Amino acid sequence: MEEEEEDDFTIMVDDDDELVLELVSVEEAEGSHRSNVRPPKEIRQRDHGSGDARIRLDYFYEKPVYNDFQFRRRFRMRRHVVERLLDAVTAVDPYFTYKEDVLNQTPLTGLQKVVASLRILAYGLPSDAVDEYVRIGESTACQALQHFCAAVIKVFGDYYLCAPNANDVARLLQIGEDRGFSGMLGSIDCMHWKWKNCPNGWKGMFAGRDKHPFMILEAVASKDLHIWHAYFGMPGSCNDINVLHRSPVFEPYVQGQATPVSFVVNGNTYNMGYYLADEIYLEWPTFVKTVQHPMETKTKHFAKCQEGARKDIERTFGVLQASDIMQACIIMHNMVVEDEGPGARNSNFDRIGELAVPYRSSQRRSDYIAAHHMLRNKTLHHQLQYDLIEHQWA
Repeated sequence: MEEEEEDDFTIMVDDDDELVLELVSVEEAEGSHRSNVRPPKEIRQRDHGSGDARIRLDYFYEKPVYNDFQFRRRFRMRRHVVERLLDAVTAVDPYFTYKEDVLNQTPLTGLQKVVASLRILAYGLPSDAVDEYVRIGESTACQALQHFCAAVIKVFGDYYLCAPNANDVARLLQIGEDRGFSGMLGSIDCMHWKWKNCPNGWKGMFAGRDKHPFMILEAVASKDLHIWHAYFGMPGSCNDINVLHRSPVFEPYVQGQATPVSFVVNGNTYNMGYYLADEIYLEWPTFVKTVQHPMETKTKHFAKCQEGARKDIERTFGVLQASDIMQACIIMHNMVVEDEGPGARNSNFDRIGELAVPYRSSQRRSDYIAAHHMLRNKTLHHQLQYDLIEHQWA
């Protein structure tokens, strides 16, 4: 009898456990179902037409509310450059074309999408900050920015991100000669760009200064702040030398495709142009660095001139503050430099000069190795620095 009672008790306990488990599973299923049910998306009547009308009244009518100076300050470029950007992105991306809404509501115009993108880039604003003025939603502003950057790169990338042609090189050499640096093609340096939205899994690799994630931009700029080379995306844990070894900045030279350069300084002939660089860069003849702890008067004079001229790249970085976003910013930066630089006011934006014809296009391996070794010739680096010191002091 006792064994039968124990068996009955065990069966009752098992039944209770199964009942509890069943109730728990039902509650969990109902809870997960409730958590997956989202409230319907609220459709705001933003009155897109009023936003477009306000922008045109403020900036794009024949007699706008705000003058040219205020336009330049707020858009970081002049009105006709913005109009050129609007025409270009509208021509290549249907996203910026005016389309009727399926609900018969007034849709956003291409002008509103471009203005929202420019304001976000110019001021570093979050996407929802442009809603009140432009009348554009947060998600739509993000989407417009992505389309805008992609369209700018597609239309203008080959022109504004290209290497200097023969006429450009001649002009850069003349600028360098006028500043006492014969053979100079610009200044090179790296900028650390804080990656605010870096994924947690990548933060260790991209951690740089202050333990925050950074990406690095390597750039070459001339006196007019035009950016001739840009290499972006290396992790912030790298230094300038790590970036240089991955950068394609000297690839045209070792491939035999760079525009030929020849100049004479202090009686010696050189066949490679160079960039002004800081002390971390390697002792290559393509870099001219300052003299650390100069003792003589002429070396002090050279160090002062070199450090002053090298501020070109630092001023350029001061103007620039995601890969596509950074490229689009560089393109628009170069457009502004072209527009507002010497002689650019009457420019029709056609390419000035012919592209340099690559020489030794069928370069043999031995030629590549020879160019590679010449690029790293320390003796030539020191000889060039000595000749420039004498040239500056003469």
